[in-house]
Amino acid sequence: MTRAAIVGTGYVARVHAYALRELGVPVVAVCGRSTKEEFALEVGGAPYDHLARLLDSEQIDVVHVCTPNAVHAEQALLALGRGVHVVCEKPLAVSTAEAREMVAAAEGLVNATCYHTRFYPLVRRMQQEIATIGSVTAVHGRYACDDLIVMPGGWRVDPAAAGPSYVVGDLGTHWLDAAEHVTGLRVEEVLAEFRGEPLEHTAALSLRFDNGAVGSCLLSAGAAGRKNQLLLEIEGERGGFTWDQEEPNVLLHRSAEPTRIVMKDAGVLARYPAGHAEGYGDAFRNLFAEVYRAVRGEPHDPFPTFADGARGVALVEAAVSSARETRWVEVP
Repeated sequence: MTRAAIVGTGYVARVHAYALRELGVPVVAVCGRSTKEEFALEVGGAPYDHLARLLDSEQIDVVHVCTPNAVHAEQALLALGRGVHVVCEKPLAVSTAEAREMVAAAEGLVNATCYHTRFYPLVRRMQQEIATIGSVTAVHGRYACDDLIVMPGGWRVDPAAAGPSYVVGDLGTHWLDAAEHVTGLRVEEVLAEFRGEPLEHTAALSLRFDNGAVGSCLLSAGAAGRKNQLLLEIEGERGGFTWDQEEPNVLLHRSAEPTRIVMKDAGVLARYPAGHAEGYGDAFRNLFAEVYRAVRGEPHDPFPTFADGARGVALVEAAVSSARETRWVEVP
C-alpha cells in the first residue's frame, strides 16, 4: 500500500489529508512545528518535529509539502534526495533558481504542483471545448478574497516566509495556470502594478499572450465578502466562456446564439450525478488520484508537475520585476 506523509499542519494540509483519505491512501506521519499532535491524531499518523527524522523513521512513498513558500524547496529536495515522490503546494518555490533545482532533482520521480483548479469538471470542459469559441482574442478575470481583512497578519505577508510576492504568488499563480492550461496559450509579457507593503495585497496585471491575445487580471486579498472568487473569462472569435470558482458547478458558454448555462453533469472528473455539487476538495481528490496512479506505475491522465510549478514561479518573478521597474517584462 502506498504510504504518504504531510509536512505542515495548516488548513491546506488538512485538505490534502481529507482528499487522501477518500482515495484510501494512509497518512502515516505528519511533520510541523505547531499543532502536529492534534493533526496526527486527526489523520491517524505519527507526529514529528523534523522531516529528516520522519524520513529516517518511516517508510514513506510520497511527501506532501504544505508549508510556507520559503521552505518548499528545502523540504522537497530533502524528500527527493531520499527517492521519495513529492506533491508540493504552490507557488513551487520563491525563485526560479530554486524551482529549476527542484525540477532537476525530481527527474525519475513523480512530482506534482497543486494547481487543483485544473481538476474541476467544468474547467476540464472548457479546456476540452476551447476550439469551439475560435481563436482566443482575450483572457480576463480576477482572483478576489478577503484574507487580508479576516486574517491581517500571518506568514503570507512576511517576505521571509512568503517570498517576493503575496497575492501574485498566493492567488495569481492559480489564475495564471488556469488561463494558460484552458487556452493552451502562454503569457509572453506582463505589466504589473502593485499596492501594499512589504508585500502587495492588490495587483493589477496586463498580459500579452503568444498568439497575440491580450489579457488582464485583478488580484486582491482585501475584497470584503469575497472568499475565493477565481473568475476566468475567455473571449474567442466565435464565443466565450465564463467560470467562477465560487460557483464551480455552473459554466457560461457564450456565443452569438443565446448563451448556454452549462451545469456540471456526470462525465469527466465528476463523481456525483447532475444537480449534486462538487467543489474544492473534490478537485484536490481528482488531482491526487492521477498522481497516485503514476506513483503505482498505472496509466494516468496528465497532472501539473514541478515544470508547471516552475512556470508559475517565472510568471510571479516577471510580475514582481514589472511592478518594481514600471515596465512590460518578458516571461522567460
